[in-house]
Amino acid sequence: MLRGAEFVLPPILHRAGKRATYRYVEFFTAEIRNLNTRLAYYRALTQFFGWLEDCYPDLGIHQVNSIIIAHYIEIHPGSALTRNQHLSAIKSLFRWLQADGVIVEDPAVEVRGVKHRAKQGKTPVLSDEEMVQLLSSIDTSNVMGLRDRALIATMFFSFARIGAVLGMNVGDYFPKGKRYWFRLHEKGGKYHELPTHHTAEEYLDQYLDAARLRDMKDNPLFQTAPGRSRKLSGKRLQRQEAWAMVKRRALAAGVSTEACNHTFRASGITNFLRNGGSRDNAQKIAAHEDIRTTALYDRRDDEVSLDEIEKIRI
Repeated sequence: MLRGAEFVLPPILHRAGKRATYRYVEFFTAEIRNLNTRLAYYRALTQFFGWLEDCYPDLGIHQVNSIIIAHYIEIHPGSALTRNQHLSAIKSLFRWLQADGVIVEDPAVEVRGVKHRAKQGKTPVLSDEEMVQLLSSIDTSNVMGLRDRALIATMFFSFARIGAVLGMNVGDYFPKGKRYWFRLHEKGGKYHELPTHHTAEEYLDQYLDAARLRDMKDNPLFQTAPGRSRKLSGKRLQRQEAWAMVKRRALAAGVSTEACNHTFRASGITNFLRNGGSRDNAQKIAAHEDIRTTALYDRRDDEVSLDEIEKIRI
């Protein structure tokens, strides 16, 4: 149910009886479909209920009120984004408990989040020159190098989330007309299809041919290669493994070592906008629900030219 985490039932729900405990477990298994959201909410709720137990050890679930929840969010040590995410988890759970009659009133419904407005994202972005340097530095004489180059190119040219890319099977890279397309696995079980850039297509074709994966439509597209065998295992590459690969490749290429999986989404969108693409189309390619999210990836204003600096005169 929660990959990489041991499921622990909060004492306050255990005290509330079997119906409450069942509903709590069902919240994670039935209500939240996305694994990443499920894990994030579990951690948030575990922290909240742990704090409750420390401060109000005999409190019942029916006694939790908006003042307690608001105080918790106020003293929470995390950033505004983290505090709002934790509040979202709390609100979702109490709404779920009320819907089944475990509690009569929802104590979180009137609690407001922390005001926060980000005009620009913090994701490290690679310049066009750094992207070329990174891709050209990868040794493609073996299947590992071909895989890594294809993975980075797929993220850069499709603006896709790392989870969506790693969730692809071989059959999700498919021909339509004269070109190949991606079928990306987005949040909420949705699919997003878009044409493949010719450079990404070239890199993927070379990788698939070398790995002999063309006919294995149901196999993971990007697979692990344990140890130094340089042979694919058939198991799906995980985000942490992709992150380690990006760090290793960035260091070897001599580009920003702050680069991460999300870097290529931001770098691709910035490159697209710099070359005349519109935000509306960038939003469609990235499958963002809100164009304000796309705007966070627009990093064209990060660079200040030397000519502009030289305008400072005394």
